[in-house]
Order: sequence, then structure tokens, then C-alpha cells
Amino acid sequence: MPRVLFVCTSDRTRGPLAVALFTHYAKAAGLEECDCDSAGLHAVHGQHIADEVTRVLEEKGIVPLRLGVQLLTPKLVKASELILCMTSNIEKELTTKFVSARNKTKTLMSILREDTDVFDPNHLSMEKYRSCVAMMEPAIQELVERLQ
Repeated sequence: MPRVLFVCTSDRTRGPLAVALFTHYAKAAGLEECDCDSAGLHAVHGQHIADEVTRVLEEKGIVPLRLGVQLLTPKLVKASELILCMTSNIEKELTTKFVSARNKTKTLMSILREDTDVFDPNHLSMEKYRSCVAMMEPAIQELVERLQ
């Protein structure tokens, strides 16, 4: 299975949600060796994922894979075979900053052939976190199906 990296801005909300969802659906599909991670283009060392991420995942019976954030590094880019960005702007910034990412990067929603950005629920209501998860789930489930 390819190593998948989910990239967002701060790695506080969308990235950790995507990793937890992907891991959950991959294991449910029998893909035991799922290898994925998340990182933020502008993550701040020492910050933690948003408390709402933990709560919305717990509602689904899923535990976040880590509590701290991670800054995107050249090493993470190099180690990843597929990089999925939450927005087209993040994709553009990432491929400008890391030339090696150009042929393996796309937006998460492009998996569904949609030209849509995954909005950032940071500092918004729990309902917005649930909406963000609902938006990402079909793309993540499709990705898992393609990897089977």
C-alpha cells in the first residue's frame, strides 16, 4: 500500500481527521498495513490537535492517532507516495515549496473528481466539525476502495 500523507494548514483539524478516518476505513476493509500521516504547511511546534477533533472522532468510535501537530518537512514529502491536500491553494503552495511533490500531489476531493476544497472547521461549532467529516468521508472511502 502506498504511503499516504494528508496535508492541511496547521495540522490541527483536517489532517488529523483524515488520518484517523482513513486508518479506520482501511482497517475495516482489511488493509491492515495502512501507512498514513498528516502534516501542516504552517504547523506550529508544540500545538495540539483541536479538542473538537477528538470529540467528533469519539462520536464515531475512532481515536485520533496522535495529539500533537506536525510540520510538513522534505523528509515527509520524500517518504510519501501520495499526498492529499485539503485545498487547491495548499496543493499549489506545497508543490511550489517542494518540487519533489509535484507528480504525487492532488486535492483530497479530486478523488471524487470534484473541484472542491475541504473547509477548515477550526474555531467553529461541533456541527461544522461533523460537516467537515461528512465532506471528507466519501473521498476517503473511495481512496480505500481503490487501494484494495
